[in-house]
Amino acid sequence: MAETPLNDFGIADLAVLIRRRKVASVELVEACLAEIGRTRRAINAFVAIDEKASLAQARALDGMAGNGEIAGPLHGVPVAVKDNFRTRDFPTTACSKVLEGEPAGMDATAVARLREAGAIVIGKTNMHEWAYGATNEVSSFGPARNPWNPDRITGGSSGGSGAALASRTVPAALGSDTGGSVRIPAAACGVCGLKPTWGRLSRFGVLPLSWSLDVPGPMARSARDLKILFDVLAGEDPKDPATFGRRPPRPPFRGAGPRLAVLGGEGILCDADVESALEDALCHLVDSGSSVGRVEVPGIATGFAAWKVIMLAEAAAWHAGFLERHADRYSDNVRLQLEAGRCIAAVDYLKAQQYRARFTAEVQAVLDRFDAIVMPTLPVAAPRIGEEHLTIRGRRISSQDAMTSMCWIANMTGLPAVSIPTGASREGLPVALTLMGPAFAEELILDIAETFQAATDWHNRKPPEQAWNLLQPENGWTR
Repeated sequence: MAETPLNDFGIADLAVLIRRRKVASVELVEACLAEIGRTRRAINAFVAIDEKASLAQARALDGMAGNGEIAGPLHGVPVAVKDNFRTRDFPTTACSKVLEGEPAGMDATAVARLREAGAIVIGKTNMHEWAYGATNEVSSFGPARNPWNPDRITGGSSGGSGAALASRTVPAALGSDTGGSVRIPAAACGVCGLKPTWGRLSRFGVLPLSWSLDVPGPMARSARDLKILFDVLAGEDPKDPATFGRRPPRPPFRGAGPRLAVLGGEGILCDADVESALEDALCHLVDSGSSVGRVEVPGIATGFAAWKVIMLAEAAAWHAGFLERHADRYSDNVRLQLEAGRCIAAVDYLKAQQYRARFTAEVQAVLDRFDAIVMPTLPVAAPRIGEEHLTIRGRRISSQDAMTSMCWIANMTGLPAVSIPTGASREGLPVALTLMGPAFAEELILDIAETFQAATDWHNRKPPEQAWNLLQPENGWTR
């Protein structure tokens, strides 16, 4: 049997190998850097890397391990960080020309917690400018490209993190999620992404898009690895007063196994490939002990509009100063959305927030009867770069709205949701489903996801090698 390449291991297995000194951190970092070098021009996942610093940190951690000291559960594991998380040793630009400069000299709380657990931040990843888009086509470093086919989008806004994981350059990454920005690229790139309950992870040091919707989230290639990352990242932070300190007890299943509500009806529209993959996944879940029911939530179309109003208004408010001084440095795409947000009246924003409370109650009513809600993450596999509109079941829809058409629900309600790969389209592109649970039920939905992954291998599948030979002009920079 062929030996498993080092880059194919997840963080759970790498932690054991490093702890037992079967693998050195330097060896792992070198393997990641080699893969970044091999795929970087084709994928454009990274906007900054620091080879010298990463290797120096790895050598120091190897020295600790040699003395029987382990820094934490991520000892010696390389991770990638989205370019809207402040980092003490890399510039943080949100992939925008508005922010171009030196490192901030401080870490976002999420980054600091990764480092405290022993992780090595190997680089910053590409993203949709200011996290204000779901495709990752708009970036001052050029678009990130999907490792399954570089002509396809990665999804956004955490597209570089999704592409880095799929191309096996890192085993873990950070993203942020306002309307699906962790789960959209996870689905498009065939990896896993967790959007936690609002308040479980600190937002301190993360450049905001919409403060009442934003959540940092971990990305990895398995639910098992997401559990490790979530345990490292979650918890109270005095720098973010919205964070929760204690962890409520895990809600019990409502029967012998998880009872799942499959969301359908208004607003839940997907193509035949996604629908087929979802039905196959439900069969696996039932075989693994879950029971399934079908539900509809009223007001999804209105809720989608309310989510947009909240995001537009809050983004415009935060960017007001930058927009006054540096409007010409924004891309047209982002600047026009910010200007549109300035036109939203306060009364309309407040009405949207009021509707949010009613909509959340409707979703919670479903979760009073079920353990989790199941839905497709995306209605289609990754669209082509430059494909501004899609036709799904005869309905013409913008690519932006298609990518966020179901993901926004978890942000609007503040509930946890995980996206996992569950199949492939006829063109061989990844397809994914989302499990959304009650507040504070991250462990529950990750358990369901892990049970599914124990019975399937979609999360282990790799993009075809030939896709990476479609090299594109070099973007980004290396320190």
